[in-house]
Amino acid sequence: MTPDRSEHLAKDTGAMFLALAILTAITLRSVRSNRLVQTTGAVWLVFNVLHLSYHMRHLSTYGTRDQVLNVVALCLLVLSSALLLVPMFPGRRAATS
Repeated sequence: MTPDRSEHLAKDTGAMFLALAILTAITLRSVRSNRLVQTTGAVWLVFNVLHLSYHMRHLSTYGTRDQVLNVVALCLLVLSSALLLVPMFPGRRAATS
């Protein structure tokens, strides 16, 4: 029996979010590693830009309030991801082993 493609997509998406959560948790423990913070920021930025792009193309499916909330919330996520690319502490190490 062939599994439902929607179920497969949902499980793959869940696995991707779990992987991102683990990467983020590791990064939070190693916040002094500039390379790791920037890598995590880049990964989240790619996801958040693509997610924002999808929702911007499908705003018509929402009411006005939800359209505004979607755009504001998703733009804030893009901005916060992009901020991780900027070194915040000049003394932060390039990488940790």
